[in-house]
Amino acid sequence: MPRWLSGISRAQPHVVRWLDIAIRGWPRTSRPLTIAFLSDLHVGSHSGDLNRLRAIVGEVCKLQPDLVLHGGDFLPWQHAYGRKVPPIVIGRVLRPLRAPLGQFGVLGNHDYQMRGEGLAAALAANGIDMLDDERRSITFEGHAIDLIGIPDARRHRAQAQALLDALSAQQPAIILTHDPYWFAHVPAGPFLTLAGHTHGGQFRLPLIGPVVNMSRAPMRWTYGRIIEQGREMYVTSGWGTSGLPLRIGIPPELVMLRVSAEGA
Repeated sequence: MPRWLSGISRAQPHVVRWLDIAIRGWPRTSRPLTIAFLSDLHVGSHSGDLNRLRAIVGEVCKLQPDLVLHGGDFLPWQHAYGRKVPPIVIGRVLRPLRAPLGQFGVLGNHDYQMRGEGLAAALAANGIDMLDDERRSITFEGHAIDLIGIPDARRHRAQAQALLDALSAQQPAIILTHDPYWFAHVPAGPFLTLAGHTHGGQFRLPLIGPVVNMSRAPMRWTYGRIIEQGREMYVTSGWGTSGLPLRIGIPPELVMLRVSAEGA
């Protein structure tokens, strides 16, 4: 590691962001559905990342979510600032993340670009149900909720589009996608889209905001809660970094969502 980078090679402190989201048409339950949403771990993008990941897992477990969702990019673009962590090790560290409704994930573009052979299998072997343009169904307080998983293979895919086209206004759904680009293809309805990929811009300048988001999604979808035309999405800043192991104006975050029916 270059000596001049030694002072910034460790990850910055993260924030825990709690969000209460009320969705029209969502099932009415005695309490909100609590979701822990993690994305862009990029394990190895900083020095000390493996111990950091263990700490993240411990923190999430203490918060006792009903459901754990992973938005992809488990692997970094490069390993210049931390040591390379094999997929099986990442899976084993994440294994304690138990939740009553399960743990689900999608792959991100870095997971494909870094040729993370065996990553999906390693994660699945440790309790994470990996969705590759697939649908699952979870049940919360007797209500079925669809879970759509759309990974990032850097192209628009007919199989993913067919899943979104099949969404029904009578059936609540969570769309878990790595790239917020897919929000453009989600119809209005009792749906919540969760995305990562952008790192919130990674560099957010005063009065300017993010400079790039590395997505075909518009810049207004780079970070945070987005509500447009009856559609709802949250884009997380995630945990890791690309390029320099540095963030400006946008800290890493653990997102905890409490989802309920509008007016409940």
